[in-house]
This record gives sequence, C-alpha cells and structure tokens, in this order.
Amino acid sequence: MASKIYVSGFPPTYTQRELRQIFVPFGHVKSVKVQRDAHGYIIGVVQMSSPEEVEHIFGAQQVFQVEGKHLDIWEPPDSEAARN
Repeated sequence: MASKIYVSGFPPTYTQRELRQIFVPFGHVKSVKVQRDAHGYIIGVVQMSSPEEVEHIFGAQQVFQVEGKHLDIWEPPDSEAARN
C-alpha cells in the first residue's frame, strides 16, 4: 500500500488546509494538493508519512463527509504507487 491517497467529493471552495484537517487524526500528513481541471473536476492528493497511516484511514470504516457530502477516497493506480 502506498502512502498517498486521492480524495474527491469535497466542495470546490475547500482549501488544502481544510482537506489536511480531515486526515490529521490518522497520522502525519506530509502534503496536500488540491487540483482542478478545465472541466471543474476537483481532486485532492494527500500524502501521509507511511503506508500504515493510509491503512489506518481505510481500516477506520468510517464515512468521511464534508458539508453533507460523502468523500470518495482511493489509492493511486499500481504504477503510481510503485513510485511512492
């Protein structure tokens, strides 16, 4: 498992700092990027300090919600995880 996760479903006004705060309870957040494409699709890239912290996020079995919206969280494709 990689130490990076992708997140979508958060409001377009959400900042990197706000996104970071969601994952702080699961360990040390090394970096957060909020990327927007030309079509308005927004994705967050969250880098934790270890794969174990990512396992903790997925193992929590909790539904992550922001302003009533369900967040989708997934791991990067295998090719990207190998670079991690």
